[in-house]
Amino acid sequence: MDAIRGMKAASRRQGRRWRFASAVLDESSWTLRVDGRRVPLEVKPMELLHELLLHAGKVVTKDELLDAVWPGLAVVEASLPTAILKLRRALGDDAQESPVIETVQRIGYRLAVPVEVEGAPPSPELEAVTVLAAPFAPAPAQPAQPAQRFGRRFLLAGGLAILLVAGTVATTRLLTASPAPLPSVTRTEAYNALRRLDIPELEALLAAGWDPNTPFNEVGDGALNTLLAICEWNPAHDRQRLLLAARTLLDGGARLDARNGYGDTAYSIAAAPRYCGPNHPVTRMLHTLCYAGEHPLGDRCLPQYTRRTRRP
Repeated sequence: MDAIRGMKAASRRQGRRWRFASAVLDESSWTLRVDGRRVPLEVKPMELLHELLLHAGKVVTKDELLDAVWPGLAVVEASLPTAILKLRRALGDDAQESPVIETVQRIGYRLAVPVEVEGAPPSPELEAVTVLAAPFAPAPAQPAQPAQRFGRRFLLAGGLAILLVAGTVATTRLLTASPAPLPSVTRTEAYNALRRLDIPELEALLAAGWDPNTPFNEVGDGALNTLLAICEWNPAHDRQRLLLAARTLLDGGARLDARNGYGDTAYSIAAAPRYCGPNHPVTRMLHTLCYAGEHPLGDRCLPQYTRRTRRP
């Protein structure tokens, strides 16, 4: 099954070169360049970018992206927005002013800039992605023969040459309808999402560039510590939902080894009987991540108290 998936993925890479904004994705070398410089990018964000390019100008739903990039795998809900965030950072994407990748709330994502492509599409499925993202992509009047469609670097057929010229001219124009900018993330918005255990909203905030390590109070508690305080003031909370919210924050970049002004870490707060306690699912998850995860932090997850910082 893995071999079949690998063959299917490879079949979608045909040596094309995708140009958009100030970036170029080269399928042959599987590299991304931004402003002429090669930018290192992890596998999943790169595959997400490729999928968005294959559907340039169209909204690709979250389910479609998950099926394409994580086929047959059960992943936490934050995996997709986390990968999108890494992709945006690699592209230098200003998600608020002029986004390259547009978030369509509750639905998915869309590449919001014109796209040019060099190279031969392997199947009719990809012929719709010719030169430019909608609404400027014209359709050829007559289908060209496979040998005529593209050369190694330049389009040879007369009809497709016209497409290339039209697309090149169009790239110098502004889009007639710019997507609405994403709202800036405020502390109140983030706090309300944490308090409600609103996981879709947390995902949206992370995708918009929110840093979950930003302090919420003068003690220096980030989002994860703030979330765990729910155990104290709402003992009847949904334990599994709290667990999933914590996992979402961790996948979004929340640090397990961050200590607040008292010297507490997320694990020490969760394990305290005053808060979640040692038998809470979120405490067990944090313990596993600290001591048996892929990159265990060990005692870095423990608090570091002094007389001046010890909690009352």
